[in-house]
Amino acid sequence: MGKTEKTLISKKEYRSYNTDTVLLSVGLLAVGFFINGSTVLYQAAVCLFSSAICEYLCFALMLRKKSFTDLGFIASALLIALLLPSSAPLFVGALASAFAVIAAKLPFGDGRNAPFLPAAAGFCFVAVLFPEQTFTYAAEGFTAVFSSAEGFEKGKTLLDMLSEGNSIRLNLFGISRLLSGTLPGATGTTSLLALFGVFLYRMLRKPFTLLSSASFIVSAALFALLFPRVNTDIITGIISELCAGSLIFTALMLINDPVTSPAKPLRAIAYGFIGGIISMLLRRFGSIYDPCVFSVLIMNLLWPAFTGETVSNKLLPKAKVRKQKRSDQKRSEKKAVGEYVPAYDLFSEEKGGADE
Repeated sequence: MGKTEKTLISKKEYRSYNTDTVLLSVGLLAVGFFINGSTVLYQAAVCLFSSAICEYLCFALMLRKKSFTDLGFIASALLIALLLPSSAPLFVGALASAFAVIAAKLPFGDGRNAPFLPAAAGFCFVAVLFPEQTFTYAAEGFTAVFSSAEGFEKGKTLLDMLSEGNSIRLNLFGISRLLSGTLPGATGTTSLLALFGVFLYRMLRKPFTLLSSASFIVSAALFALLFPRVNTDIITGIISELCAGSLIFTALMLINDPVTSPAKPLRAIAYGFIGGIISMLLRRFGSIYDPCVFSVLIMNLLWPAFTGETVSNKLLPKAKVRKQKRSDQKRSEKKAVGEYVPAYDLFSEEKGGADE
């Protein structure tokens, strides 16, 4: 049996995407450090340390497999740090990073085999177990303060405003807050200017990855247009919904992961579009404070049911058998048509005539 389908992205492609993710994450961390202070760096360091220890213990010692060179554990740790508030207790980041390696990556032997995005799985794990610590954000002006510190003041996010039927005003002051990222929120999700830099980098390096990102944002915008939550003009309502929580960050940094997103353009667009709708539905009717990352895991789970293949373009067992049978049948038909079978054996006839 010959190969009939692509099973994994190449190591080179996987490492290249992780390298881009690490570089972009470092840039977002620098912006977060400028806004929120040194707690951002503490959180990132703890996530990296936890991820590195688990990677070494699980892969180097248990599986005897070198997995450090693909940079997957670094990318996952930094993504988790960016999704957490700067005021989150350090154990939250450590636990999320450990879960990403041990539960979302180790059982499948390789980051290229994992059916779920490890960083999303780790974040969702702590979001369910410790929602208060995961979704508590410091008020504007508070820097280098953990939520457990004395005098900590909780901030009011755009998600809080939208749930109350309000939104940010798009005047000069409001726009500057959105661009700079001074609004309360997770470390890497609040600065539109920094996220626009991520968009430009993706556009220059790997524009294909933006198909699912763009469709994710477009579907969320359409949902906000059709089902507004605020009594204001349409543009303000849509911008407020898109800028709230981790929606844009999820679109640019998570939904387009090459292992867990379809390889074909139309499927990538559909994947992102459905993910955006699910994200908005969870935001309206779910119990999770910021559910955008959960929509990534849901799409990782649902996509095989729609297409008969995993999101990494690896066929599921039944679909693989069917495709192999069709391939074998076509090969046998082609072989039958291509072969010439004479109606009689000329040499045997001549031999028979000579005998006579």
